[in-house]
Amino acid sequence: MVKMTSQMSITQGLAELKLLDKRLSKRLDGPSWVAVSTKTNRVNEDELKKSAEAFYKSYMDLVSRRDTIKRAIVLSNAKTLVTIGGTWKGTVAEAIEYKSSLTYKKKLLEKMKENVLSAESDYKSAVEERDSRLDRLLSSELGKDVKTNPDTIAALSASFQESNKITIVDPLNLKSKASELEEEIDAFEANVDWVLSENNGKTLIDV
Repeated sequence: MVKMTSQMSITQGLAELKLLDKRLSKRLDGPSWVAVSTKTNRVNEDELKKSAEAFYKSYMDLVSRRDTIKRAIVLSNAKTLVTIGGTWKGTVAEAIEYKSSLTYKKKLLEKMKENVLSAESDYKSAVEERDSRLDRLLSSELGKDVKTNPDTIAALSASFQESNKITIVDPLNLKSKASELEEEIDAFEANVDWVLSENNGKTLIDV
């Protein structure tokens, strides 16, 4: 006998999967396949067999239906291509996995931003401390003449700053990299849900 198939959208399939999960969970509440028969509480074996077989078949039919829908969705997701955010391209299955694994890039981005802010704060503190030392040096070297010797002040300041140079060492250009990564993450997250939702609504599966 040829098994008849019908079509439904992935959105419909996902909705039915939720319903099947609930029905399967509830079905396990209270079934009895084995019973103890006593003189005062006889078990009708034929009735028990009939109800047990009916329950088993009903439950396995639900499992089979769930497997069929789930498999069809998985196969569709593995071959259906989507474009997200204008740049990301791949299958629906890859998009779902990428969305899940994006948490690692977000953690990296957070760490990069923290590193940049920390370096900028340390740089500002180091410059302020150096400038304070320079002020004390000028006061010590020039005394009361500190405001009346602009050339000397300029020369001493330049020499002091050169010998106490402060720079931010950033071989990766981290702020720029963080900005690029943030744009990539934002573009994907802003579009992934509606792209997948639209795809699920229009993509048909055979079940």
